[in-house]
Amino acid sequence: MDTRSFTRFGGAAAVATIMSLGFAAPASAAATATIDPADTGTTAAAFATQKCDAALGGGPFAGDDVWVFALRTPQQGTFASLALTFATEGGPVTETITTSAAGDRAIVGDKAWIRTSAGATASGELVNPFNLTGATAEITGTDGAFDLAQTCPAGGGGLPVTGRSRSGLTADAVATLGGMLVLSGLALLIALRRHRTETVTSTVGRHRRV
Repeated sequence: MDTRSFTRFGGAAAVATIMSLGFAAPASAAATATIDPADTGTTAAAFATQKCDAALGGGPFAGDDVWVFALRTPQQGTFASLALTFATEGGPVTETITTSAAGDRAIVGDKAWIRTSAGATASGELVNPFNLTGATAEITGTDGAFDLAQTCPAGGGGLPVTGRSRSGLTADAVATLGGMLVLSGLALLIALRRHRTETVTSTVGRHRRV
């Protein structure tokens, strides 16, 4: 073969290779899924399905809620990322969950979880828990809806009352006061019985002397 022909052939092949790489078909974009609207407008404590799973965020925690989301069908593949919106006392809050490792959130195949504040004050009262208002997700399969599968509310359904009640007394103080009232009532009852017994005895004694 002529050297010039070989050179031309090699150059053409190189150009073809470069063009094939440069104009390769792009990978298919991830599909978008939206949460079922029926699962929004709720706090973790108010959601119907409550379950704490060690593989999905764990809990219950003293001051945090755990939210677990799930795809509906195998055709939807797995989660690639999620964007969640919550209503809070300070205004809307957006949280994201990705495949990157994080201590308070994670994607586990066709499920994902996140741990959020339960709205607890320093005294332990729940005053403003996060309220889920919306969520979207990028998934590897076909588009569709996904669900809020379960929640693990703070304390497993509600924090213990450690702050002041509306009466201004703590739960422990109310219990102590109740016990004192019961004991006082018993003491009064015993005193009344003794008084009646002494009265009857005195009356009988007078009658006998007469």
